[in-house]
Amino acid sequence: MVEVLVWWVIFTAVLWVLLSLLAGRAVNPLGVFLGVVLAPVAFLVAAAVVGFLAVALGVFIVPLLLLAPLLALLAGFLAALFVVSALASVDVARAFIALLLATVLLLVLSGLLWRSPLPPKLPIHF
Repeated sequence: MVEVLVWWVIFTAVLWVLLSLLAGRAVNPLGVFLGVVLAPVAFLVAAAVVGFLAVALGVFIVPLLLLAPLLALLAGFLAALFVVSALASVDVARAFIALLLATVLLLVLSGLLWRSPLPPKLPIHF
């Protein structure tokens, strides 16, 4: 669990740096932190609402049932992106680029860490 928390903190810091670089000014780190915290909530709420509406309307428009999962995921992603961009006070395109770059950078670093030999951990005795 600590590893996930460390990854989350590093992701927030990298996202803050990238958003600041892309915006050309220092963005609010508290806004970036809140954006990272609230983006999954916005994703779930938007995906649930759009999914429910698409399925409800799919009773009358049958092809909409096939598109319901894709529409729900798209709406959730856009809601999360809007939350991050609004709380960091940058435009949506820059927030999208920063999120992509931060994700790719952390994926590469995680892959390098996974493949690098680590020294054995010391046993902890109390």
